Amino acid sequence: MMNQIQSLPAANSNDLRYDRDTDPLSSIPLTMLETILPTASPDFMSDIFDFFSLASYNWIFRLTTVTFAIISSTTYIWSRVLHYLSLYYETSITIDSDDPIHTHVMSWLAVNVSTRRLQARTAKASGYSEDQTRVMEYNASARDGKFHLIEWQKFTKPDFEPHVGEHIFFFRGRRFWITRNKDDSLAQDQLISGNQLSINKSEYIRISCWGQSADPIKEFLQESKSIYLTQECSKTRIFRAKEITWSPRWYCAATRANRPISTISLDESTKKALLRDVNEFLNPKAPRWYANRGIPYRRGYLLHGPPGTGKTSLSFALGGLFGLPIYCLSLVDTGMTEDKLLACFGALPNRCIVLLEDIDTVDISRRRDGSAGGDQGKGEHKTQMTLSGLLNAIDGVASHEGRILIMTTNHPEVLDPALVRKGRVDLEVPFGLATKEQIVNLFTIMYSHDYDDEEQGDEIAKEKLIAAALRFGDLLDADTFSPAEITEFLMVRKDDYWKALRDVTQWKEEVLAKREEVTKRFRELRDKRG
Repeated sequence: MMNQIQSLPAANSNDLRYDRDTDPLSSIPLTMLETILPTASPDFMSDIFDFFSLASYNWIFRLTTVTFAIISSTTYIWSRVLHYLSLYYETSITIDSDDPIHTHVMSWLAVNVSTRRLQARTAKASGYSEDQTRVMEYNASARDGKFHLIEWQKFTKPDFEPHVGEHIFFFRGRRFWITRNKDDSLAQDQLISGNQLSINKSEYIRISCWGQSADPIKEFLQESKSIYLTQECSKTRIFRAKEITWSPRWYCAATRANRPISTISLDESTKKALLRDVNEFLNPKAPRWYANRGIPYRRGYLLHGPPGTGKTSLSFALGGLFGLPIYCLSLVDTGMTEDKLLACFGALPNRCIVLLEDIDTVDISRRRDGSAGGDQGKGEHKTQMTLSGLLNAIDGVASHEGRILIMTTNHPEVLDPALVRKGRVDLEVPFGLATKEQIVNLFTIMYSHDYDDEEQGDEIAKEKLIAAALRFGDLLDADTFSPAEITEFLMVRKDDYWKALRDVTQWKEEVLAKREEVTKRFRELRDKRG
């Protein structure tokens, strides 16, 4: 065997030599390649390297270049097509955040639009609008029936609305898209003490759809407004003027449940006359009637009487009954000037209630001759306005029309005659202490609702309640206590009207004794000064 092996012809050494100068893998040891690829040969590895070389990638490079060019040109063409389509076939409506329509739209979107980009807000719920399911869940988990705010807030869910950006939604089978934008800019406010820079945060939304008519968007805005106002019809909106800005704007400061007009303690004939007058003024035919006769379309009322008789409550009840927003103004606010007062009146809507409370505490509203002033001037508030400025805002040449002005006062005798003359005050509504009829009515209102839902013995319970109310009216003297005092007494005993009947005599004696003591001290103090 060894002889046969030795007799084999020797191989040519040039054939077995590995050319390291031409092979790009010459720098990699053969043992390493065999370690990575045990079955690989140098020729196989060289073919792989040639396949992945730049020369072999020419067709991929060319394909990538062509693809990129096609995508870029298509994108540009599509953007131009969209531009011309939006220019000639897209309709849009822009709404500023200060307009009530903005609130209508955002409320509709928060309920009807499903999007992955949301903005969370802490829910602002009032006592009258709490979810009954939430109330039941809390009552079920409450310990010993004691309220705890932190535990109650655990059942409060946040409100969500679409975030800033573009969102798509459908309304009545048509595709809409809404763009929500925010803009923060520096605004310079002119104050009494000088200039002040502040951040003016504004927002606007743009609603768009395909078509050459804005009618679909108008229908959507009308629908969202109708739904929102239907939900808000049981609430009274209260507005106040922003204090800092040079151009005052009204903002909704609060909403509260409508107060039934039946809960106002007022002479029935006076109440009916007031309601009839307000209803006639708000009639859609009234503006033309006033214009044809050259009468300014506005109305003014003066509510006067002792404290706690329901003057402010009547203002809110009128707002709830007729669906009017209430705009509260304070003449003693810091920075309130004649120009700002005129701007506030100029920004009022067509139909609303303007409430000026305790007008007698403002120094400019008092009589010039001092004949009815007496000691009432003490405690009055100074203001930067003049009486002429106030009168100009109320019924000047440039004054706003369509509003109802309500002024309240405890001392009508001290007001300047120019302020309460006919034309500025069309109707005076006097308030007095509670009569026997009003006392019985207050008692009935306080306890009657507890028996409305009873299924058995309902008529018997109502008869007992009426008898108790009449008894309560006999125990209190008429024209002695204000409705607010009586209501406060009943509120402490709202769960048991029999307890109110037992305690009313003692309470009456204590209130009268306290009044006598206050009167005695006031006389002693006046005698010392006198």
